Order: sequence, then structure tokens, then C-alpha cells
Amino acid sequence: MAPTLLAARAKSQDSGNGLSITSAAVKKGRPTVVKYSWQYHDKSPKYFAVGVVDVSSNEYIHIQDDEETRNYGKNGTGTDHVSISVLENRPGKYVLVLVDANNFNKVYATSKAFQVKKSDF
Repeated sequence: MAPTLLAARAKSQDSGNGLSITSAAVKKGRPTVVKYSWQYHDKSPKYFAVGVVDVSSNEYIHIQDDEETRNYGKNGTGTDHVSISVLENRPGKYVLVLVDANNFNKVYATSKAFQVKKSDF
């Protein structure tokens, strides 16, 4: 069972893992991506997976496995992007979630909601 929006928000706030999303934004193109940034510290997990949760249905959609926490930045921050082509025919409001790479039910961080439009693709 994948995380729901409410579970994602509750778990990410209380997890104590030190991983948080600082920004997430849709960038049009080929492919259309979500560019996101995060903060971490010494106790943060070495890897995480990336997904989105549909705000209206609470459906979790897995996007990427095994993202390295410390490989895309320095000084406790990281930045990367993920393709959201899987959402091309599913416009709506979503939140980005960083989850345990081995257990998608364990949510590390949740972004603010962002809008995906049909015209983004």
C-alpha cells in the first residue's frame, strides 16, 4: 500500500530523519520535469525514492528509485529533477514525496502542492 496525502504529510513532519523538500516546480519541455531541492543532515537516509501524490484522489504514483541524498549538492542541500511524463494525461494538483527506497510507505518529506496542466506537455 502506498502513502496517502494525509499520511505523507503527517509522517514527513514527525519522521525526525532530517530530510525536507525546500522547493518543487514543474518545468515544461521534452520531457516535462519537476525540479526539486532538498535539505539533509548526518542522520538523513543515504538513499530515497521519489513519487507524487494526487491531491484529489490521494493516489501515490512512483517515479524514481534510489536517489542519492548527498550526491547532488553540497553543504546539506541537493537539487535534481524527475520526469513526470507519466502524468501527461492526468492533469491536476500533486505533491512530491521523498520516500524510503525500500518501503514506499515510509515518507521522508512532502512538498507544497503544485499544478500539472495538460499544456505542460
